[in-house]
Amino acid sequence: MSRPDVAGIPAPMLSPEFFRDIFPTYAWLREHDPVHRIEPIGTWFVSRYVDAVAILADNDHFSVEDMPITEAWHPDVRMALSSLFMDDPDHARLRGVVREFFQPASVQRREALVAGIVNNALEQVQSFGKTVIDIEKEYAYTIPIDVLSAIMGLPQEDFPLFHAWAPQLSEALQPMQTEEQREQGGTVARAIRDYLLRIIQGGNLKPQGEETVLSLLREAVQHGVMSEQEMLTQAIQLYIGGHETTLSLIGKCIHALLTHPAELRKFKADPSLAPKLVEETVRFNGVSHVIVRRVAKDYRLHDVILKENDMLFVGNASANRDAAVFERADEFIIDRPGRIRHLGFGRGIRFCLGNHLAKLETRLAIVALFRAFPDMRLVEGREAQFGTNLMLHGLLSLPVQLQP
Repeated sequence: MSRPDVAGIPAPMLSPEFFRDIFPTYAWLREHDPVHRIEPIGTWFVSRYVDAVAILADNDHFSVEDMPITEAWHPDVRMALSSLFMDDPDHARLRGVVREFFQPASVQRREALVAGIVNNALEQVQSFGKTVIDIEKEYAYTIPIDVLSAIMGLPQEDFPLFHAWAPQLSEALQPMQTEEQREQGGTVARAIRDYLLRIIQGGNLKPQGEETVLSLLREAVQHGVMSEQEMLTQAIQLYIGGHETTLSLIGKCIHALLTHPAELRKFKADPSLAPKLVEETVRFNGVSHVIVRRVAKDYRLHDVILKENDMLFVGNASANRDAAVFERADEFIIDRPGRIRHLGFGRGIRFCLGNHLAKLETRLAIVALFRAFPDMRLVEGREAQFGTNLMLHGLLSLPVQLQP
């Protein structure tokens, strides 16, 4: 198949211009080049919904093991997150240990816990006494970290440790790093591993008398279901994935509402729309923009042969704007009718385990914030800043004016 002339593409993928306005490039690719070669990194990008669904459901042709994308990471970072890169049956074995903990009924029982953490974060914002704050850094950031620390079973006095560690570990996942960044990643990975091992071996992992993530993982080791190393990697994976996903979602919900006044008016008039608001935000702007796979066997897609060991970006954020699936796909509509079948949390056997918890945290955080600051708006002349990591795509900064 001859490649299309990409001269008409709004902005080449991964260029600075692309990150300033991502979605026009996605739209062009869906129409003209649905299996696109990202030449700077030699990776394929799949942009259409139907193709993304097919690939995410195909565990014979596509794998997460032996991913070249991790080669830039420090060896201790690769080890810390090694459970992310396992196919079945190991993937199913490890996921099964905590699967029930993250099911809707179990998550719902923790609503009061999450609400308390949200209220603490809001009281902290109110205590600042400032009119203008960075709502991403000073509100959204702390909620998922503290929720994860609580459900892990960590002592409350240790919660601030992860406030510092989480962004350092996220930085260590960038595909291009300086040697200093790489070594810093190794240092933080070792610090988290050593801390968790010390807590697991000597701590009370059921501080409220109920099961926690770490108590379940420790019991799995004791019963021979997983090794100690797998226990540690699973804990770290849940931490980093749960924090980044929810942080991205809270920030993007706030940003989407503040940039769509009509939808904000709908929400303020009827806060019970919050669950649909969250789902529409996931569809409209995504908590991640790509899901990474390695081609395990040659695969033909739109007359392109994806060769064994090729790297593939499944563009779930692009798929979620596919007009072949979603009516008025480029519009943000918080009362969109029916179920929103987005791919924001993936699809298939690796569908995001913590999606119910992330949605609960976001719903409670958004309702509480706009109840406290109903006149909140963006700061004139100070734009929101988005990150450039498509795998963990979120806001870096969102300045807002809380009150008139």
